[in-house]
Amino acid sequence: MVYEHAVSEDGVEMTFATNYLGHFLLTKLLLNKMAETARETGIQGRIVNVSSHVHSWFSGDCLSYLDRITRKQIPYDATRAYALSKLANILHTKELAERLKQMGANVTANCVHPGVVRTRLNRDREGFVTDLAFFLVTKLVKTMPQAAATTCYVATHPRLVGVSGRYFADCNEALPSPLASRPHEAAQLWRASESMTATDLDRTASGVEPQLASDRPEDEK
Repeated sequence: MVYEHAVSEDGVEMTFATNYLGHFLLTKLLLNKMAETARETGIQGRIVNVSSHVHSWFSGDCLSYLDRITRKQIPYDATRAYALSKLANILHTKELAERLKQMGANVTANCVHPGVVRTRLNRDREGFVTDLAFFLVTKLVKTMPQAAATTCYVATHPRLVGVSGRYFADCNEALPSPLASRPHEAAQLWRASESMTATDLDRTASGVEPQLASDRPEDEK
């Protein structure tokens, strides 16, 4: 999590860019290869996005809020920015699953909440308060192997062959927030993400590698 306002080199709020947009771009770049490999081997491909229950803490207009915090038009709230990025992971999963189905690809896409786990990712907040907080919720905090269980289950279990577009927690299907279940929001985020990364589904499917806006000649921008 980024605790102070920052933007990526491409001008995107850093938490959103790190937790969601980079994964969106990577998935698109690999999607054609995954579909091809699944077709050639007959083995279903699985995409697993890692979200968080914290996604449910976000409410409001996703893209409007992203634009406002990116432009510093409102005070930066690290927790809400994190919640937005985790909501984006679920919306991405929903839209990706639908598009994979339309493509006829033997690839599924699901999303997981690994649980509360202490990792070195919170190194910027090490100290007495953080240590005390984690001590008080010790009974709720998972070990790293426990936290990885749901991800491994969704990625490998035979029971989930053909299951796509779902959200899982504690190795069971769970219900995301109402906002995370809106197809219109998912489609809108996808289009905005393509714009932010300057990618196009048709170009990706045809095997032509998408380019970031920063990599394109000035006369093409």
